[in-house]
Amino acid sequence: MSKFSDMSRMAIRDIIPYEPGKPISEVEREYGLTDVIKLASNENPLGPSPMAMEAVKNAVAEMHLYPDGGGYHLKEKLSRSFDLPPNQIVLGNGSAEIVEQITEAFVGPGDEAIIGRQAFFKYRIAVKIMDGTVVWAEMPGLEYDADDMLNRVTNKTKVIFIANPNNPTGTLMDKGQVDYMMSKLPGHIIVVFDEAYYDYRSPERYPDSMEYLRQGRNVIILRTFSKSYGLAALRLGYAFSTPEISHAMNAVREAFNVNSLALVAGQAALDDHEFLRKTLEINSVGKEYFYKELERIGLVYIPTEANFVLIKTPLPGRDLFKELLFKGVVVRPVDGYGLPDYVRVSIGLPDENIRFFRELEELLRSKDLI
Repeated sequence: MSKFSDMSRMAIRDIIPYEPGKPISEVEREYGLTDVIKLASNENPLGPSPMAMEAVKNAVAEMHLYPDGGGYHLKEKLSRSFDLPPNQIVLGNGSAEIVEQITEAFVGPGDEAIIGRQAFFKYRIAVKIMDGTVVWAEMPGLEYDADDMLNRVTNKTKVIFIANPNNPTGTLMDKGQVDYMMSKLPGHIIVVFDEAYYDYRSPERYPDSMEYLRQGRNVIILRTFSKSYGLAALRLGYAFSTPEISHAMNAVREAFNVNSLALVAGQAALDDHEFLRKTLEINSVGKEYFYKELERIGLVYIPTEANFVLIKTPLPGRDLFKELLFKGVVVRPVDGYGLPDYVRVSIGLPDENIRFFRELEELLRSKDLI
């Protein structure tokens, strides 16, 4: 390990590798369990879009061929769906890869990127890999604060990252805050709106990031098929931006970065309106159930605009995570975000939600914590 550290670039030496949520098969093997539920990775509890699954089945016979490196058909479909020219669309192996494209294209040594202290982990890693400087913006009440972000802008600021809704907090930077911030920012700064949880948001409070793009502003809007369309395993994300910014991102994009099965699945998923409706409905019902149960047992939570809930726990979140593993329930500790007394729990199917609260309450009562 020491030899590796000596050979590695200084810029990456303090990066803590991403800790993925344990898959069900690993938990079952490690703990000798047979009935595990995973509420750790904000996956769609309904599974994949049926129309996407059918499209993948039909495309399997061509797995020996390289994919369309430009993603022509998916870009055309996204173009029609969002009324945007294809040259303003960038595809990625998940939206996380597009974050890397952004920093590779626009962040160099000494350049600054403003990131919320409790914002999605990928931003800080991508900036550090490029030897850029992470400038932390505080998030009072676990929400973005426009004034705090504006106060951190310097002549070295290149990019501002805003996950909206934010992961892992589930909070929203509402239209008023975003409009205010955008009205004050210098035009040369690129603002990245990461809208991975866009479909789950409250429309009445949500800023229209596409309007900034239509105005020609330097914004990048990230979306994904992983959450509401249930295609997490295929890793398919996309971005909208100006022609110039999109061109720069495509210049650093890995060749054939999106596989053929993902491309056809994405095209089909965009037509699966009934699946999307069911996804949002089950999430809405589950969210209200979470609120009711959390209030009943007296736990503090952060109201969410996504498909998960951030819960304050009466014991360290990582300890709770480990104890629930023994019960076959996988949740997400978030101490890496400076939130050691919280866990993030994905909203699951009704029976999964019921089981989570049964196991949680039994555990906390056994320790006289509620």
